[in-house]
Amino acid sequence: MAGDNDSVAAVQCINIKKHYGRGAHRLDVLQNLNMFVPQGSIYGLLGPSGCGKTTLLRCILGRLSMDHGTIWTLGKLPGTIGHGVPGSMVGYMPQETALYEDFTISETLNYFGTIHGMPRDVLQGRKEFLINLLDLPSMDSMIRNLSGGQKRRVSFAAALVQSPPLLILDEPTVGVDPLLRIRIWEHLLAFAKEWNTTIILTTHYIEEARQANIVGLMRNGKLLSESPPQDLIDCYQMPTLEDVFLKLCVQDSERRGDDEEQAQSTAVVVHSINGAVERNVSSSQEDVVFSSDSAMLIDESRHVCKPGPSKLRCSDIFLSPAHLWALMVKNIIRIMRNPGILFFTVVIPILQTSLFCLAVGNDPRDLSVAVANLDHPPILSKLYLQQIDNYTVHQIPVDTLSLGKAGVRSGEYWGVIEMGANFSVDLLKRFQNYSSADNATIQGGSVHVYLDMTNSQIAISLQQKLLEAFQNFTQKLLPNPQIAEIPVVFEPPIYGSTRTKFVDFAAPGIILTIIFFLAMGVTALSLVTERKEGLLDRSWVAGVSSTEVMLAHILVTGLLTIIQIILVLVFILAVFKIPNEGSLALITLLCILQGFCGQAFGLFSSSVCSTEITVMQFTQGFFYPIILMSGIIWPIQSMPDVLYYISLCLPQTYANEGLRNILSKGWGMEHFEVWLGYVITLAWSLVFLTLSAVFLRIRK
Repeated sequence: MAGDNDSVAAVQCINIKKHYGRGAHRLDVLQNLNMFVPQGSIYGLLGPSGCGKTTLLRCILGRLSMDHGTIWTLGKLPGTIGHGVPGSMVGYMPQETALYEDFTISETLNYFGTIHGMPRDVLQGRKEFLINLLDLPSMDSMIRNLSGGQKRRVSFAAALVQSPPLLILDEPTVGVDPLLRIRIWEHLLAFAKEWNTTIILTTHYIEEARQANIVGLMRNGKLLSESPPQDLIDCYQMPTLEDVFLKLCVQDSERRGDDEEQAQSTAVVVHSINGAVERNVSSSQEDVVFSSDSAMLIDESRHVCKPGPSKLRCSDIFLSPAHLWALMVKNIIRIMRNPGILFFTVVIPILQTSLFCLAVGNDPRDLSVAVANLDHPPILSKLYLQQIDNYTVHQIPVDTLSLGKAGVRSGEYWGVIEMGANFSVDLLKRFQNYSSADNATIQGGSVHVYLDMTNSQIAISLQQKLLEAFQNFTQKLLPNPQIAEIPVVFEPPIYGSTRTKFVDFAAPGIILTIIFFLAMGVTALSLVTERKEGLLDRSWVAGVSSTEVMLAHILVTGLLTIIQIILVLVFILAVFKIPNEGSLALITLLCILQGFCGQAFGLFSSSVCSTEITVMQFTQGFFYPIILMSGIIWPIQSMPDVLYYISLCLPQTYANEGLRNILSKGWGMEHFEVWLGYVITLAWSLVFLTLSAVFLRIRK
């Protein structure tokens, strides 16, 4: 009951085995499966959900490696270098529509047509033909605005656009109304008859499979039989294919020594709901095999194939300009039609840079400080208080020290300044008789400050302002102010200035962090979204390689990253005047490399994670370690030894130090600390890209 022995095989499967899991969790999906699909025929692969139909199709397409066996697709092994499977020789329509919702019908067909290398004029004619043939709306109609049936027909057109000799359709009629199902079958019959197209389709609608030239009845990873549907009905003298399927299961159970009742209760129960196969399978998943008296057109001498990894495709070695162009155009369209991405690209860098420069590093202001000035007469004490910076310190007089301390304890003041009753007299004595002044004179001529040290930054600012005020005070009071100085003189700094702010220290790390994580954010969700929509799998079947997918994303998002770099540097250097003593070219180059590294990390995250939430958690988990351990907000020299050496392995530590040396010291590539930042950044980028390619290949 197999096909004609003289038929030419479009697809032939020999002893295919495939399993998932190990040990007690092992699941045998395909078990010694043999299949023969004559060229120019419609092959209906019939079986309940979960019987291995989709897995078999993925093996035929070269998308899934087998544990054992051989598959010949259009005369060659799938994935053979130079073969068009996966590629332009096969059209694939998955169960889901797997279309770009932001595309028009025309752009959808352009995308797949360009991937298949179709000339523009040929593609245009093919688009018009398919739109008329499948009765589709206007070419400019957005996919998101189409009905479910229209989307399925567009998905069908995408599989047909390059006129493939092999068409594989996974459940093309599931969930569609009966009229659309009839129309799809009309098209399939016409394609097979007029174009000699070989069509393999899976279905669990039994009676519709009668329109196929050959039907393969599949259960538990095996073909029970394959023959023309009428031959099966005539051979088993049953009124419907449904009854034939049930009888095959029963006969197989009887051959294993089970009676019919056990077969129906524990092996499989087949019934029809609107012509669809349903099943109840026992947990033992008992093997079912039926071989008809006729041969399966398989040469037994060819049943041996050494199991091995998936084969290397030509596109994994050589990049296809057509593939790359189609992927880049697709990415550009999706970005242009997503206002959120454009907002993210332009506004977020400006906002983050501005917030950093405005919110970090400036002196605090209006800090309330109680002043208990008990000096009488208040000659020198008043002069000292006049030297205190009123922008930072807001002086509030109090009558006693205890009142000031109570205000600090209640949170009303940040500190208390106390000057004793004889402050002016004792201070003059201290200056005049500094070598013989007793402790009482020294204490009486001192300014006593009690601070709230719970906020170290505010406390340090107050200490600095009060000390600066005393220096100004002594310059007005003494003929030689250096008398009051400690004998440690800080000369003009070799690098930087005495007025260097914290923002100057943190700016290099903040620049690189903003660029790194913005670039990462643009790419991190890309592959996850396409994989979730089914678009990535469909592109793999069309012959696109993981290298081409990554390169297309990097080239397109690289333009966005360059825009972000320009905005960040303009606002940091030109608007907020962060000091720069070095080469702008070196700064820009390091920022570009960090953006590239962020893109690579985003692709790595997207290749590892399966959902948007997982990607967000994964990337957020890296954010704070990089911020805290890369020397951005605190020197790495202060870390414990273990953390110190870990920090040296992070992608931003050396880059941050290198950029700081360029900005603050004006160093160039002749310094080890500078060029090491470039080398480490590039090395991490290559690591992320390599891991991305590996995980993409594994998950393909």
